[in-house]
Amino acid sequence: RLPPSRCDMARQEPRPPNTLQGQLVSRDNPRSLAARVIVNEPPRSVKHRPHCHNHTILLMTNDSALEIAPPLDSSSASLKVRLSLMMFLQYFVQGCYLPVVALYLQDALKFTPLQIGLFVAALAVGPLVAPFLVGQLVDRRFATQRVLTASHLMAALIMLVLYGQKHFWPVMILGTVYSVLYVPTMMLTNALAFHHLRNRDREFPIVRLWGTVGFIMPAWLIELVFLRGLEGQPLNDARGIVLVTSGIAGLVMAVYSLGLPHTPPAQKAGSRFAPGAALLLVRQRRFLVLVVISFLIGVVHNYYFALNSPFLKSILVSGGVLGAWEQRISSLGQIAEIGVMALLGMAIARWGFKRTMLVGTLAYLVRCLIFAAADYLHAPFAATMTIVCFGQLLHGLCFGCFMATAFIYLDRTTPADIRGSVQTLYGTFVLGLGIFAGGIVSGQIRNYFTTGSDAAAISNWTAIWLSGAAISAVCVIGFGLLFPREAATDPAAT
Repeated sequence: RLPPSRCDMARQEPRPPNTLQGQLVSRDNPRSLAARVIVNEPPRSVKHRPHCHNHTILLMTNDSALEIAPPLDSSSASLKVRLSLMMFLQYFVQGCYLPVVALYLQDALKFTPLQIGLFVAALAVGPLVAPFLVGQLVDRRFATQRVLTASHLMAALIMLVLYGQKHFWPVMILGTVYSVLYVPTMMLTNALAFHHLRNRDREFPIVRLWGTVGFIMPAWLIELVFLRGLEGQPLNDARGIVLVTSGIAGLVMAVYSLGLPHTPPAQKAGSRFAPGAALLLVRQRRFLVLVVISFLIGVVHNYYFALNSPFLKSILVSGGVLGAWEQRISSLGQIAEIGVMALLGMAIARWGFKRTMLVGTLAYLVRCLIFAAADYLHAPFAATMTIVCFGQLLHGLCFGCFMATAFIYLDRTTPADIRGSVQTLYGTFVLGLGIFAGGIVSGQIRNYFTTGSDAAAISNWTAIWLSGAAISAVCVIGFGLLFPREAATDPAAT
């Protein structure tokens, strides 16, 4: 039986009795769409009657088989596979180093908490200029896939050079240059996927979750293969393999980007300067509130990546566990993220953008409180690890419900010719200014609540995580009160 919406469409177009209408796709070349075809008086040997759904309809007649294309509200399977692999490689690069880079700097290079915070801040210096350069390039000058190729190639080479550095300032400088090249590609892959997907609200979360899978894979590959059986200083020194793995993956991504769907710049006569037009959006209340709250969320988000691996190591050491487990434990958050991203489209459709993003801000608050409680309660090791692992799982709600949803919201509400600049500008405030401030603040706070130095250093993790909880509480209250509830429009068609 036909769904009501399709039946209503059918009733609006009277047709002769025993007439079938559809769009035919050549079996020899499924990508080519034939003209509209009307088949009158189908033979009695037709095996199945066509129904209206999102799958290809196959009519078996005496003479041939005809495939009726699915409705034009769904992207092709091949396109979704290509974009999913793009997301997998994009975040595999970052998943190699981000969860444990603070631990590598602390234990292998002997950086202080302040130096670690400054390095994490350095990873956000480059994106501060990205909207004015990369956004203009993809919106006005060059195809997105070409910019991705060049950026990943240069970033991968820098990451390989970074592996050989042992002193603070070379690491800082190379980290800054790397951020200039890599961080904008995160927004560019989002923009490229949005450009080609037909049903962006429902299809993008599924495509993006493969980025989460890519982020998870290095944890298990590196710790189970390269770091297996190592303890103490040999383990600390061997953690540098995360930089090498990331560089190699970046080279693979650079080559793969050459074959991505062509995404040309939106070249309109007399069009606006894209970054300038994007900046003017802050005059709108919805965009201004989103940017300010995202900046604060970026600070709290950086707590997770700047402080999580040292925090996990302190818990593991207290239980007598000396091997490499930190990256795999942190991957629980990304595993939960897969489920969240798979259901995100339905959540947005049911709850709307504001409620979905509010759930994300609440998850940041609850996670900080859980980590503080795990340190404060001094429970048995098994109970403490259970609490910590539950807090790790909340990362799925943090990222999916706030950050990923915000990108979808911006894609829905911004004009097509400045969409790349808006995505990059937003990513700057979240991944740039927010992480820059978060790196400095997290380093300062940990240094303030730490006594001793080197192997004798003891951190008050309860106070550290409560500091993050305080910032999260401001985000929850501010977003809940100030962000408007309004129906998003799609200006792409205008």
